[in-house]
This record gives sequence, structure tokens and C-alpha cells, in this order.
Amino acid sequence: MEQIQRIKFLIEKNPTIVLVGKKTEILKNFIEHLILKKLGQKREIMILETSEEKIENFKFYLQKTKFGILILKEAPENFDKFLSFLKELPPKINLVFNFEEKKLRKLKDLVNLHSLSFGMEEKADVFLSSLKFNFGMNIKISFGGAIVPFWLEKIFGREYILNLLATVSCGILLGINLVEISQIFKDFEGKPGKKRLIEGISGSFILDDSKSFEIEEKREALEILKEIPWTKRKICVLDDEFSQEIFDLALKVCDLVFVFGEKDSVEMKEKILFFDKIEKGIEKLREMLKENDLILILGSQKINFEILIDEIRKIW
Repeated sequence: MEQIQRIKFLIEKNPTIVLVGKKTEILKNFIEHLILKKLGQKREIMILETSEEKIENFKFYLQKTKFGILILKEAPENFDKFLSFLKELPPKINLVFNFEEKKLRKLKDLVNLHSLSFGMEEKADVFLSSLKFNFGMNIKISFGGAIVPFWLEKIFGREYILNLLATVSCGILLGINLVEISQIFKDFEGKPGKKRLIEGISGSFILDDSKSFEIEEKREALEILKEIPWTKRKICVLDDEFSQEIFDLALKVCDLVFVFGEKDSVEMKEKILFFDKIEKGIEKLREMLKENDLILILGSQKINFEILIDEIRKIW
């Protein structure tokens, strides 16, 4: 099968985009959305995902393609080995890298590839120049002196922003106008469980971050919740395996905190509602939710909060 695929590729030599790293799913979704909207069902661009360790398996495609883009979101663990790999690639390959990763900044001067960097800092080629939260993210992206507004509806967070910036860089290399790229992403949908806004019952809203488990992700979700301006009450739902930092931040940001787990795990305070069974918490939430309440669901590997979300989301 691999041999047949390679022969087919040698005949067609379709443009190839290779995503390197551990978390490339959302980036792939962004790029697929861009290509589908721009090229329709033609899909003449091949998108490949790989880890740093398996990158050698994709050298064939990068060397034989008529045009290629390699996207690096994080610095490789074995930098020197990866650098050697990049040096073997032909000039028709373009390198897109995350400027936030200081190690990657060196690549521009070390390899014979055209490159574009992306990031939050102005020193990046494609960078975020403005960010506001509403029922999504109002973003301004800068490239080559141009500043273009983007609207990402019902999604929030750094992960989406960095993946969008990487995709914009990719789009620029594919010859797509920055304004056109901004229009393409107006209807982009985020990944379920990753800082996605959902309409709830009684005019409430849910910020579903139930698939984010790292402390940094939870901290960011609470910081975003704090900045969203239109809410009546801010409510946080989490399990009893929280870190003290996250719990303290939830108490600071939120009007109410729903905790699910063991009864002796939480010191009861005025803002805290504790539930040892998810059914009881669902019943209480359904009873008390009001218009423009915003409920943040933090990730849990102990409790399946999808059950709770299904019970408080708006059913069309």
C-alpha cells in the first residue's frame, strides 16, 4: 500500500504540508478548513502529521513534492538531529515555526529554506496584534505591515490562536490573501471540550473545557472567564482533584463554584456547592441557571462532565 501511495505521489506531486509535533489535531482542523474553503472538493494538497521521532519517514514526500510546507509548533527534543534533517530538504520546502519557542528562532539562519515565524510577539513574521473576548475572540493579525481583523466564533484560548497564526502563515505561503483568509475562518468550529462556547438552558451559556487536563490549561480557562464582559454570573464546575492554585483562582473569579467528589475534600465556604453525586449537581444547576450565566466546565479525568453538559445545554 505504501509503495502504491508513493508511485501515485510521484505522478501527481501534490503540494504537501507536514505537521510536526505532539498536538497537531486542532492545527490540522484549521488547515483542512482553509483548504476546503479555498479549493472546494479538489483537495489537491496533502496534509501529513508526524512526531519528531518519525519525521524521517516523510523525507520522501518533502523531497519529491513540487511545493511543501513543514510546520513546527514546538522545539524538537533532539535539536541537532532535526536540524540535520532540515538541511537535507530542498529549497522548495518552506518552514513555518513558532516564534514563542526560542530554540526555533535559530533555524532561520541555519537552514537554506524560506521561513515564516508566527507568535504573540511583534518580532514574529505573523503575529497577534490585538485580542478581545466576547462571544468568541476578536483578533487582529499582522503580517508585512498589514493588520487584518479575524473573528473566531464561540472558541477561546491560546491554543486556537497559535494554531490560527500557523495556519495563516501556511495560507500566505499558498498565495492566499490575508483578508480572504480572515473571511474563511468566520465559520470555523472548535474542538469539543476545548474552550468552546455552547448555548445552555434558560438563556445561559457553557464554556466547555472538559477535555483540557493540564493546570496551565485550567488556569487559562479561568483567566478567560474573568475577561468575558457580558456575563451575569460566572460559575465554575470542577472535580475534587483540583490543585490549590486552580481552586483559589476559581473562588476569586467566580460567583459560584460547583465541586464534585468526596465530601471531606473541600472546606465549605459561601461560594461553594458540593455534590458527591453528579445527578444532584445537575438538578441544582438546572434549577438555578438564569439568562447570561456562564458556566465553565473544567477538565476532569475522574468525572465524566459530558453527562452534565448534555443536561444543561440548549436542545434545539
